[in-house]
Amino acid sequence: MGKLGSFNGRLLTPSHIGDLNRSRVIQAFCDHGPLSRAELAKMAGVTRATIGNIVTALMDAGVIEEGEPRDSSGKVGKRGRPLWFGPRAGLSGAVAIGEGRFEAALINARGEVLETTRGDFDALDSKGSSAISAITGGLGKVIPKSIDDLLGIGVAVPGVCDTSTGEIIGSGQVPGLGGSGLVESIRSRFQLPVVIDNDSRAQALGEKWFGKGRGIPTFASVQTGDGIGVGMVIAGTIYRGRRGEAGEAGHCSVVRDGEQCRCGLRGCWETIATLRWLRAEAARLSLAGADTLDARALVELAEGGSKDAASLLDEYAGNLAIGLANLSQILSPRFFILHGDAVGGGEKLRGLIEQKTKDHVLEYLRGELEVVLSELDQRAGLLGAAGLVLSETFHLSI
Repeated sequence: MGKLGSFNGRLLTPSHIGDLNRSRVIQAFCDHGPLSRAELAKMAGVTRATIGNIVTALMDAGVIEEGEPRDSSGKVGKRGRPLWFGPRAGLSGAVAIGEGRFEAALINARGEVLETTRGDFDALDSKGSSAISAITGGLGKVIPKSIDDLLGIGVAVPGVCDTSTGEIIGSGQVPGLGGSGLVESIRSRFQLPVVIDNDSRAQALGEKWFGKGRGIPTFASVQTGDGIGVGMVIAGTIYRGRRGEAGEAGHCSVVRDGEQCRCGLRGCWETIATLRWLRAEAARLSLAGADTLDARALVELAEGGSKDAASLLDEYAGNLAIGLANLSQILSPRFFILHGDAVGGGEKLRGLIEQKTKDHVLEYLRGELEVVLSELDQRAGLLGAAGLVLSETFHLSI
């Protein structure tokens, strides 16, 4: 009789199995929203009695609560009572950082923002002390003094993050944040776990759990404005790359030997599809308010009869679309959720971007391709930052 090999990993104890089952139920709520016991049992392929035991434990812990019976719409039988997170369940601190600004919030597992504050800092401070001081101070305004029921703090950063170590590898918008100083400062002040990720991936998670991405297995969440970032959800999972480098689509080359980007490369997508480019072109065309022009103002000028504004709007839409088309050809997302400046352009800009994206992809990809404007917009990054804490606490798949 041959020698027996060892198990690949430890055996699960009843306690571990219970934790895993509870995590899977919480995952179902995050992915699908409120669900009844019958719906949970059907999704899990188990009896209602089995689900009932798990649900009871979660209700006793104050994680979920039972809502009013749903309208059965004429169906025979007992109406289902939806289960959903309680109002104080999954409390997390969250902060979304931009170029010289931030928003901090207290958020529950429902995706409800309970407290919020905004602030500014010196984005050019090479040591990052201005940003760290402002951000920790902002968090101090929204995090309650009694933090017994707070799970942790999530941080969304415009840059490359090593999610395993909490290190910010680099940020074009806030260069001084490089390193692990921000995470260490937040952890030291609040004595709570801190989870960090790229802002575009945080936005994608916000859309996946609380926005237009819910129930869609593969989509791209695209930030526009000061820079361009892309959060990709592929087969239900956010794509991060080896060390969290994925998402820097704004620095993909779209113009051979084009203008130099602030990242040091030439011809990046950001050089032709951000507010910096838009305002420079508006100044060249002598459009009114060129220095502060954005998509909303450009649409207003175009609809007011300015031919130069209409031409620039068309070009801006085309420049944004070329990057979406490349993503669609390579990774095959058919659903794009736009955030930031493009949202201000409304239906006019959205329609142009969608049509021009379709014009640049293979014919068989066009039919299902859809570009939408986020209803959460910049709030998606905050919700995603809170979602990072939920996923870390309950071992959820994101």
